[in-house]
Amino acid sequence: MNVKERVTEDLKTAMKAQNKLRTSVLRMILADIKIADTSGKPKDQIDYVDVACGYCKKLYKTREEYERLNLPEKVKELNGEIAIVEEYLPKQLSEDEIRKIVKEAVETNKFTVKEMGMAMKQIMSKHGGVVDGKRVQVILKEMLSC
Repeated sequence: MNVKERVTEDLKTAMKAQNKLRTSVLRMILADIKIADTSGKPKDQIDYVDVACGYCKKLYKTREEYERLNLPEKVKELNGEIAIVEEYLPKQLSEDEIRKIVKEAVETNKFTVKEMGMAMKQIMSKHGGVVDGKRVQVILKEMLSC
């Protein structure tokens, strides 16, 4: 069962249980999926996990803004939404696992600071679904600046 099918089934369950937060979040994911479906790409090339990941990134950015504005109630609400979306995403790698991947890429390809963009592109193309780009970027900067 792909992400689209799981979200659709879970939405039905959430609606029956009258879980307003879960229903709302799942509807938003489905809306983004429908937009992706109508984007003109062939159906077999649409990655619904990427769509859910994109929605999750939007929530992270919003949460950061609420934290900056010191709105703890909104942050708490967004944390609940993020937790729901993360159920549909692959498990993220730990800091140590990301360091290992970045170190391997740097040593294998002999990347320099000027080639950081190429290194990011290579790492994210191989591990994009299971690593956070910001964390990879920070670790990559740290390793390349030594």
